[in-house]
Amino acid sequence: MIKILSRYVLSAAAVAIFLLIINFTVLAAWLFQSAREYGKNYTINQMADGLTLSNGKFSLSDPIATELDQHQQWAMLIDGKGSVIWNRNLPSDVPLTYTLTDVAGLSRWYLRDYPVKVWQYRNGLFVVGDPKNSMWKIGLELPMKTMDNSRFWVPLFLILNLVTAVILALLFGLRLFLSLKKLTTGIEDLAQMKPVSLPSQGILGDLASGINHASAQLIRQETALNKRDNARTTWIAGISHDIRTPLSVIMGYAGQMEEDKALTREQQELAVIIRSQCQKIKALINDLNLASKLEYDMQPIRKEEIHLTPLIRSLAADVLNSRISDKHTLDILIDENAQNIIINGDSQLIRRAITNLIINSMKHNPDGCDIKIRISSGSKTALLSVTDNGSGFPPQTLERLNQPLEPMELDNHGLGLTIVRQIINVHGGTASFSNPAGGGCRVILTLPVLPL
Repeated sequence: MIKILSRYVLSAAAVAIFLLIINFTVLAAWLFQSAREYGKNYTINQMADGLTLSNGKFSLSDPIATELDQHQQWAMLIDGKGSVIWNRNLPSDVPLTYTLTDVAGLSRWYLRDYPVKVWQYRNGLFVVGDPKNSMWKIGLELPMKTMDNSRFWVPLFLILNLVTAVILALLFGLRLFLSLKKLTTGIEDLAQMKPVSLPSQGILGDLASGINHASAQLIRQETALNKRDNARTTWIAGISHDIRTPLSVIMGYAGQMEEDKALTREQQELAVIIRSQCQKIKALINDLNLASKLEYDMQPIRKEEIHLTPLIRSLAADVLNSRISDKHTLDILIDENAQNIIINGDSQLIRRAITNLIINSMKHNPDGCDIKIRISSGSKTALLSVTDNGSGFPPQTLERLNQPLEPMELDNHGLGLTIVRQIINVHGGTASFSNPAGGGCRVILTLPVLPL
């Protein structure tokens, strides 16, 4: 706001200075052009010098005579007794004799409405007249002290003009500033989802009304979204609670049926399938709860300093010992500069995110694939990539993973990878999903590192 006001005032001052310069330039050009139009190649004293006396007869030089003729001027010479002793182009209504009073009048102003100029000549008074109504003459008398002080007063006058222009611009800009300040406050409140009610009068009234309307619309949308999200969270928590108890009973009976020798082998295998599918349902319920809590900041994050390399090695060992099949391989590559990376995070959630990526590669490549985990160090970040050479992400799934429209997307790939994205986000990092040119899929996670 201060920048806007200062630029407004400086712009107004610059415009004022520019206009002063333009005005002075135009005035000077106008005066110069007027002088050129008026004239003459010769001044009054040069014309007087062109008049010579020879053998008792006055004659005017040809250039001066031509100058008078071209500009319809006339000239005369008055002797000491007040009589005209020489003239050229003298109008008929101009007298030929003059008193001392007449000479005093014409020497400054007009003679019979003819603008005249006079010059002291050695034989009298040399007079040059212009056509009637061709010149405007004004008398100006200033004390010498005033002229001497003009070197101080003229610059001071210009400075006062500039200060006045700045003050006026400041006063006019203050009203705009106050209006903009209200709008700025309204926009800040709008960004924080606070109700906004700005006065709709003044030059920016239309804009204020638009902000008020946008605020009301956003409040309505926020209320509707909160209502929907609360309903979804409540539904997930309720359905999870309601499913766990019968699911535990089913898993318990299925476990007993697996061990019941009275059942046939086929019946025991069906019990194994029942228990396995119940475990999947239980895992899905846990994922739903975790995703919901992460989305709405309900999951407690227990952050601590974590040495990333040992954590990934431990996780890989657990996967190799318990979950990986003979059709899949898991390799870890750690760059030299990433051996001592330390991050601030929740070790259980980080393990969950990496485990989900490994399980996702195994789940969607049942015929086998090679999984590689690589840790490298970027600028103030740790880069952790999980890559496989399997079938890759479907295009639609890839687009939803990188540009999610909904916080929780439940498709074939979605929930486990959504949890990965949420875990990395709550740690201040990013997750990007891609299909490399050579096939398979790649997930790159970036996490901020602590300084060593």
